[in-house]
Amino acid sequence: MSVDVLAFGPHPDDVELFCGGTVAKLVNQGYRVGMIDMTRGELGTRGSAEERAAEAEDAAKILGVHLRENLGMPDGGLNSRDVEQKSLIVDTIRRHKPDLILGPAAKDRHPDHLQGATLVEEAVFFAYVGKYPSELERHKVSALMRYPMWWHADADLIVDVSETWEQRMAAAKAYKTQFYTPGVDGPKTFLASEQFVEWVEGRGSHYGAIVGVKRGEPYLLRNPVPVDDPIQLLVNGAGTVNV
Repeated sequence: MSVDVLAFGPHPDDVELFCGGTVAKLVNQGYRVGMIDMTRGELGTRGSAEERAAEAEDAAKILGVHLRENLGMPDGGLNSRDVEQKSLIVDTIRRHKPDLILGPAAKDRHPDHLQGATLVEEAVFFAYVGKYPSELERHKVSALMRYPMWWHADADLIVDVSETWEQRMAAAKAYKTQFYTPGVDGPKTFLASEQFVEWVEGRGSHYGAIVGVKRGEPYLLRNPVPVDDPIQLLVNGAGTVNV
């Protein structure tokens, strides 16, 4: 299925937590959006891979995406030097032909996040290389927006997700075995604490405040962006921005 946007996450729940508001906003604007989970998250301290798969399905319905796939790579074993893993992502890009890709930024405390970020970035490049070994036709991705995860980056752009914030939080909370959910038992973890929910909310408020909106999601860009009409981009299209 061809889509306008593909959002990659090393684990189920990564997209919901770090760019779910953008995903929901793009869907609401009429774009075809797909989500790709690279692993099943089977090493998660809480819950099982089967429970997480069901939670991911529920979250996808809340966000309204047009497809969600899991590539079945090993949790804890993402490796940017693994040719088979890279080829799997290249083929996924070539099969769905997105114009825009959302992927993790390569600075994080989780090894899978680091390796997953590099895998996506390199696959975006090789998806357009004609002689890269694949049975699928090459495809050029127009833009890669990288979402920082466990760090507060100096963002290149911030998407106003004020109107879809509750929707993205509902999608994240669909992972009842992973995050704070009253009545659901499991080992104590930071992700399953009320403090983590407060951190997520505060992060959205922080980036929103930078651009003068209620909630924002930050992104880093790989390359400078050509602009035809800076007035439309920065004045007419941006709303009120703090200066």
